[in-house]
Amino acid sequence: MNKLFRFIPLLLLISGISFIPVTNVLADGENDMDKNEINISISPKDTLFDISNMKPGDWAPRTITVKNSGSKDFDYQMQLRNNGEEKLFNELILEIKDGQKELYQGKLATFKSLPTRNLTTGSEENLDITIRFPEHLGNEFQGLLTAFVFTFTAEGKDNIAVQAMAQGQIDSGSSTSIGKILPDTATNIFNLMLLGTVLVAGGIVMMIITYYRRMKLAQ
Repeated sequence: MNKLFRFIPLLLLISGISFIPVTNVLADGENDMDKNEINISISPKDTLFDISNMKPGDWAPRTITVKNSGSKDFDYQMQLRNNGEEKLFNELILEIKDGQKELYQGKLATFKSLPTRNLTTGSEENLDITIRFPEHLGNEFQGLLTAFVFTFTAEGKDNIAVQAMAQGQIDSGSSTSIGKILPDTATNIFNLMLLGTVLVAGGIVMMIITYYRRMKLAQ
């Protein structure tokens, strides 16, 4: 058994080497965040609207928080892009407010962008966004699905632009609606950790087997 204990430092060394890549990945990610002088973040960050069975006369209020998470002040713009059927998209009404101040009221289809807004480092603001289904729309607008994307683009004095996006989806009652498509945010960090653990465990098992084989041969 004394000989077996001699392998412990070697096993610890192997274990440390296996986890060095994972540690480096985590450290690099933290360093990259620290270096982001221009960094805009939004909440919710993936889906702002996900509405099923919306009918004429209905409305859906939402609030999105825009934050300056970087180390420098920036100006930002909010834009909208259609990703679905145009028939329903062209008729829905969009309202955007900053507190009591109205920033936009009109159709989704005619909205281009908000006037440039400024956020100092560490500050944030809430935008109240409401989508309305006009009451006068008839049965021909039932069973339609539209999807769109809000894009927030921040730009500093050095013209370094970064973006954040939130998706929207409106279903006017179709029983065959398709699901929304979300961005792939998977990471390989946990796969590396699992691989490192398997390699360490496999190395330990092989060394124990080799040790006992040598013991048997020595008898």
